[in-house]
Amino acid sequence: MLDYFGWIHTSGHLGYMVMPVQNKLRGLRMRRMLNTDARPRTHMCSWCNHVYRGKGTAMFSTEVYGSDGRRTIGNYICRNLDCSVRLRNLTSDPPTYLPETIALERKIARLENAVTAFMARAQVLTDLL
Repeated sequence: MLDYFGWIHTSGHLGYMVMPVQNKLRGLRMRRMLNTDARPRTHMCSWCNHVYRGKGTAMFSTEVYGSDGRRTIGNYICRNLDCSVRLRNLTSDPPTYLPETIALERKIARLENAVTAFMARAQVLTDLL
């Protein structure tokens, strides 16, 4: 079972994710900015904490409408929105650069909390609070 369903639009610059929160489906539309830095760096996904040696993450941002006008928020997330698959080691990619020793259930809870917090910041969950 996946914790959320995420996919990338065929254009490559939009990402979508849908997650059940309190028995209701909630979703986000995000703009994806790929990492074009030529220097090799270590990157970590802010949702699943997977550490990449190369260009495995991308900045995903979404618009937030509030009292201060329009603004955006963003996070560095796995570039293909496949955090759920990575937590369970179901990908053919190399394993994380820095493996964790915590139980899978705790990793899943951490992922769900991170996604829910991002959705709350994006004001997707306002009617549930």
